[in-house]
Amino acid sequence: MKNYITLFILVLCVGVFSCSKSDDSGGSDGEGDGQLDPQAIYRITFTTNFTETTHPTDYPDNASFGKVFIAAHNSSKRIFNLGAVASDGLKLYAEEGDLSTLVSEHSGGEDDTAMTIITGSTSVGTNTSVTFDINVTPTTTRISFVSKISPSPDWFVGVSSLDLVSGNSLIESASVRLYPLDAGSDSGTSYESPDSPEPGAISQIQGLPFSSGTIQSTQVGTFSIERIDN
Repeated sequence: MKNYITLFILVLCVGVFSCSKSDDSGGSDGEGDGQLDPQAIYRITFTTNFTETTHPTDYPDNASFGKVFIAAHNSSKRIFNLGAVASDGLKLYAEEGDLSTLVSEHSGGEDDTAMTIITGSTSVGTNTSVTFDINVTPTTTRISFVSKISPSPDWFVGVSSLDLVSGNSLIESASVRLYPLDAGSDSGTSYESPDSPEPGAISQIQGLPFSSGTIQSTQVGTFSIERIDN
């Protein structure tokens, strides 16, 4: 019923050109059921910090990050979860850098489950920043992001279902530190480890080659998001 109410309010706002700028999430699940703007625009910045200086152990000569995948979606969707098994699309991307299956897994759907998906056109350098703009609607107020670490057995960085709704408002900005994640589909402790299937759960990598011993791995980048339409 909430989704029908949301659609009715959006149509009414557009029809009379008087939609309020105040936001109402209708709860903490990011499913706006009140006065959320029909559309908000956010700028996403992916900043990388993954160099031989910051990560000297076994650092590969051809290091890079893969073409990014970004999605705006509702609270019922997940691109990945720590401790869960990766989808076939995420496994393929983390291992080979192929985004096609990941995109197809999350494309389509009804109005209340639709996603807005953006993919990068090229790989990303290891000490740079790239930006992407994405539209958000009252039913797509969660943001997810992934980018493969290359070369690697199946490693990536990502943000899972970042909630853009806080209380009764859309947030203005947020920043997330990125640490290396293991998709759980290949074993290996070095960037150039050979293909060795070993099904497991998604986890954050601890220790080598991203840090010494078993301490938390060194940060490899930052994911930032900022609303730019108001």
